[in-house]
Amino acid sequence: MITPVLNAIAPLIVLMALGGLIKRTLVREDAVWSGLESITYYVLMPALLFSKIANAELSGLPWGQLLVVLYTPILIMAAIALLPLLGRSRLTPATRSSLFQGITRFNLYICLALGVSFFDSQTMAVLALLAAAIVVLVNFLCVGVLVTLNSGRFNLKTTALELAKNPLILACVAGVMASLMDLSLPQFMEISLDRLGQTALPLSLLAIGAGLSLQRFGANMPLNIYAGALQLLLKPALAAALVWMTGMDLTYGLVIVLLLASPTAASGYILARRLGGDAGAMASIIVFQTVVGLATLVLVLTLWQIVTGIALA
Repeated sequence: MITPVLNAIAPLIVLMALGGLIKRTLVREDAVWSGLESITYYVLMPALLFSKIANAELSGLPWGQLLVVLYTPILIMAAIALLPLLGRSRLTPATRSSLFQGITRFNLYICLALGVSFFDSQTMAVLALLAAAIVVLVNFLCVGVLVTLNSGRFNLKTTALELAKNPLILACVAGVMASLMDLSLPQFMEISLDRLGQTALPLSLLAIGAGLSLQRFGANMPLNIYAGALQLLLKPALAAALVWMTGMDLTYGLVIVLLLASPTAASGYILARRLGGDAGAMASIIVFQTVVGLATLVLVLTLWQIVTGIALA
């Protein structure tokens, strides 16, 4: 049962390791990798999300059930991160905001790369839409928490602007509109979008590997372990329990478990720097979860197969 999972995750490790090797040997300039990250984020990934969603049949899906099962574990993690603020806490507000991001965000690139190995095109469209739903909720929560913790008050305008200019959200909205209107693009446009999307995942994984600084792996280790346990183990366990309790279709249940079992997103570091969070703590949480999270994904997905009896082939 473990072989399909390993076969899906091993290429991710290889590509990230290759990105790290290239960064330290052939292409050492940070500006090159920054440009690659921007191209992936603003062009390639939106093309992938739009093409997957626009060509899918979205009616008839249990969206209410999907969103309840998806959002509940995230909101529980948010509460766990914020509840200590009601009493005394050894963490500063800035570090607390990094913990908050570390246990609520998810790595879209890793999820999509694994989804391609496990799912058909229809299920991939559901994955893309649920990923967008997480992006909306998590960005609203994270921006709001960062601004509130560091300024003392919630700023709705800042939060709304962050959501309105997110290219991943805009691509998903456009894809949903195209699907609902049954919009048919010229064939050359569909081919172009498809080929752009095909390049998004390998390039994003190379960029992740190039951006990892293993020197940060051991920094803030107690915080890293705490955030990692919540993000990589407790959150998917909560999701799996909710899938079972609600009787959800196990294919969609696997989509949600995968999304909620992934490491936190590297974009949390940028947000921490921009909005006054603890960028150092955020960087160490990201590195720790990216390295350890690939192993916990093998564990979570293998346990999913054992419990459900459905092989990931």
